[in-house]
Amino acid sequence: YNTNKMSEPKDALKSTVLNYGLIMGGLSVAFTVMLFIMDLHYQNSSIQQWTSLLIMAGSIVFGQLAYKQLNDGFISLGEGIKIGIGIVALGSSIGILYGLFQGYVLDPDTMSKAMDYAINQAIDQNPELTDEMIEAIEGAFEFFANPLLQSAIGITVSLFFGCLISLLTGLAVKKN
Repeated sequence: YNTNKMSEPKDALKSTVLNYGLIMGGLSVAFTVMLFIMDLHYQNSSIQQWTSLLIMAGSIVFGQLAYKQLNDGFISLGEGIKIGIGIVALGSSIGILYGLFQGYVLDPDTMSKAMDYAINQAIDQNPELTDEMIEAIEGAFEFFANPLLQSAIGITVSLFFGCLISLLTGLAVKKN
């Protein structure tokens, strides 16, 4: 009886999470740097959100498939979910840490740019907005502009979507 056989899947799981979490974090940072260079980092468009979701989903799927290959073609739903959540936790943490660095060091005016952009968008889409409504939007924006609150929301949203994607892709790739 080989007792080492038990630790091999755990080691494979940890190394898969580490590798693909670092890949997700690296791709997220590269995408954020690209947006920063293009001066689009404060706009948070739907294309940016979809690209981030695609980076997340791709990292999860490739991580699950890599683990399945390391584990002789087998992966349980539980392992698939653990891998996905681990990848998202690590990758999102890297992305958020870089985002804080960018927001505090590289471009401390990011929040005011984002607020100006959002208010201009709101006015363009709703020209009938009153000054009171615009002030209310500014107040809400300033509340959510706290970097620590944004980081907490960011990791929570990432983990939620990571769980969802991990469940769906885990069902697709599982083989007991």
